[in-house]
Amino acid sequence: MGARRALHSLTICVVGLTLAGCGAHDADGAADAAEQLYTAAKGGDGAAACEWLSADTREQLEQDEQKPCLEAIVALELSGSRSTKTSAYITEAKVDLDGGDSVFLEETPSGWRVTAAGCKPVPDQEAPYECEVES
Repeated sequence: MGARRALHSLTICVVGLTLAGCGAHDADGAADAAEQLYTAAKGGDGAAACEWLSADTREQLEQDEQKPCLEAIVALELSGSRSTKTSAYITEAKVDLDGGDSVFLEETPSGWRVTAAGCKPVPDQEAPYECEVES
């Protein structure tokens, strides 16, 4: 069974950040991090891909898949390679990729790190996205 779960609290977070009137902050850095993760994972470089995950997301992936991150990340069904739209708010960002996936990130002292990847919108559901991996 995959690590697919809905992002219930994400709606509250994104709406709250939008209502706060926060401007974009380093959207290019967030897009680059998402693209780097996808390039590494799809290229079979699990070690490089795992470097782009937040610590919590890495732990959750290993727990959900019962294998090391570097093996689990390359087995995920990730779609896309280039960003088509990026929204960044203070220390949170959402990157939409050309394959239909959305990626959620947080800015850390080490730069942007992915908190959820392989996310697809779920129409007419309680949760807005279903993701392959999330913290």
